[in-house]
Amino acid sequence: MAHDSAVPAAIPFRTLGPIPGALKALIAVLVLIGVGAVVLSSGIDEPGRFWQALLFNWLFWSALALGMVMFAVALQLTNADWAWSIRRFALGGAAFLPISYVLFFIVLFGGYKHYFHHWLHADHDPVIQAKSAYLNWPGLAIRDVIAVTILYSLALAFLYFAVRPDIYGVKGRHVGLYSRWTRGFRGVTEEAARSHGILTRMGVFMAILYAFLWGMIAIDMAMSLDPHWFSTMFPVAFFWTGFHGGVAATAIAVAVLRAPLGLEDFITKRQFHDLGKLVFAFSVFWMYLNWSQYIVIWYGLLPWEQEFFVRRFGEPFAPIAASVVILVFVTPFLGLLTRPPKMVPQILAMFASLILVGHWLERFLLIAPSLWEGEKLPLGLPEIGLGLGFAGLFLASYLWYLSRVPILPSPATLAARGSAVVNVPATTAHV
Repeated sequence: MAHDSAVPAAIPFRTLGPIPGALKALIAVLVLIGVGAVVLSSGIDEPGRFWQALLFNWLFWSALALGMVMFAVALQLTNADWAWSIRRFALGGAAFLPISYVLFFIVLFGGYKHYFHHWLHADHDPVIQAKSAYLNWPGLAIRDVIAVTILYSLALAFLYFAVRPDIYGVKGRHVGLYSRWTRGFRGVTEEAARSHGILTRMGVFMAILYAFLWGMIAIDMAMSLDPHWFSTMFPVAFFWTGFHGGVAATAIAVAVLRAPLGLEDFITKRQFHDLGKLVFAFSVFWMYLNWSQYIVIWYGLLPWEQEFFVRRFGEPFAPIAASVVILVFVTPFLGLLTRPPKMVPQILAMFASLILVGHWLERFLLIAPSLWEGEKLPLGLPEIGLGLGFAGLFLASYLWYLSRVPILPSPATLAARGSAVVNVPATTAHV
């Protein structure tokens, strides 16, 4: 990714146009399927299945949105000029975070008695009693609400400062929104330089807090469901899955939306090649992290550590575990190993989609075996229906973002980053 990436001086102000009625209908159908899954889950004779389905879907879609933002943060911190035209595709994940925030309170306060019943009333369990300083209610609720609030607030602030220099004085359907976002505007050049400095400083803190706070969410909302088990690698693998998913989702968005947004001149095979290399490399690193967690426990032969994997590698969850490895590692490794497939948008999007399906199944595999006590696999209409409902909400929020935020940065914003912009006047904005 060290190749040259020429940045033109004339960059159009490009947002997504009116959303077609068919796409709106699709979103409505997805959301209705999610609502139907809620009704179906409440009517089946399997108490708690709805809550575990809601939890793992929330973890997947929220991690995906936050992972996309963190990918944009990583591109900011590394000053990745090759990605100048795709950075805001990643930043669009922030649009889902307000929805995720509302749903988080439903997930946490509505289902905590089901998720944490292992340690909420464990007066005769010395292991859990020894962890009571950390595993207690409402201590868990307080710290997790604070953690999610901090992460989501920083992500939305990052979005605000990233687009603020490029929307001042823009006329059109969203002039009211642009006016609110650019109050106290200091001029294009000054605002671009100020935003660049703020984003770089914010990015450093966001990277650290993402690892720490999202890792804490992993411990509280996933690992504590099986409170006798622990792994120091678990939160690392958890937040890395979110970041990897964010890169894969960005690759899909770029491949699908490049033509509808008319960005063929700004997103070329070079960008797809680099995205493909990231998707490939991060799949390998995902496997490395999970294998590192597994191999130490396998060698240790400690019963309380092995139980976690025994439960997931045995029936009825064994096929899901195998599918996760095949979808997230084996298939992308073999399919993206050579150079040509990475540069074909459709092929890259296909492998990225398989990775996301694998991550969704992985989130299911983290949650369900810790809570499910039945003999059959609890993966059917309730779980898939809720997932489709979340997909509808995610798609709606992402399209809202694309229809309002300029997907390409202005030459002034790129100049503030030190990018190689040709012939940029001091007050140049979009054309």
